[in-house]
Amino acid sequence: MTVEVLFREVCNLNADGQNSVYLQQSMPDAEFIYTSIHDEPYFKDNEPDIIMMGHMSESFQREVIKKLMPLKGRIEELIDEGRVFLMTGNACEVFCRHISYVTEKIETDALGIFPLDAKCDLFKRYNGKLLADFEGIKLVGFKSQFSFLFGDNSSFAFAKCLRGAGINKESSFEGMRRNNFFGTHLSGPILPLNPLFTEYIMRLAGCPGEAAFRDAAMAAYEQHIKEFEDPAVKF
Repeated sequence: MTVEVLFREVCNLNADGQNSVYLQQSMPDAEFIYTSIHDEPYFKDNEPDIIMMGHMSESFQREVIKKLMPLKGRIEELIDEGRVFLMTGNACEVFCRHISYVTEKIETDALGIFPLDAKCDLFKRYNGKLLADFEGIKLVGFKSQFSFLFGDNSSFAFAKCLRGAGINKESSFEGMRRNNFFGTHLSGPILPLNPLFTEYIMRLAGCPGEAAFRDAAMAAYEQHIKEFEDPAVKF
């Protein structure tokens, strides 16, 4: 079992670096490969079971797009093979069609794997909670972002929102999915907050174990659901 964590030294905002820490605690026998932004991705010539990337600054986002653009075909090949991808925070935007950085007056094409466009405004940060349904599993998490996605993701959404905003404030669908590729703006980080989803992606990758510290993680998860379902809690 091999897990590649992409560019953790720059893709670790909003505690997203803890996703790989928790997954490593849940899969202690797996090999974790931490690829630097200056290195050639391991997946270029190999087939990791899981590939992860987290939230980053807008300037590094453009560098990541440049880094991954020549590997677009290889990424799509791995997605079609069923390799697990988990892209959290604005890492999911790297796989969209286009990003408009309104504040900086910069436009850039992204990888174009999903027909969505991102609009980033550094003067308008959105902070919110999300309660969503993923294949019958309730997801809880937090969002802190300068960008929203636009387009119709209803046919390839990651999750259906129960409370909170989806890819934008008017959408009830969060993120994107293709085969075992999962992209979402949920941070917080998503895996420790959602042990059932952690176990789901572990099974997809061929590791049928339990999430680390399961009893404590489940207790916290159930408490979050209780709070997020409370109509008095603001989103």
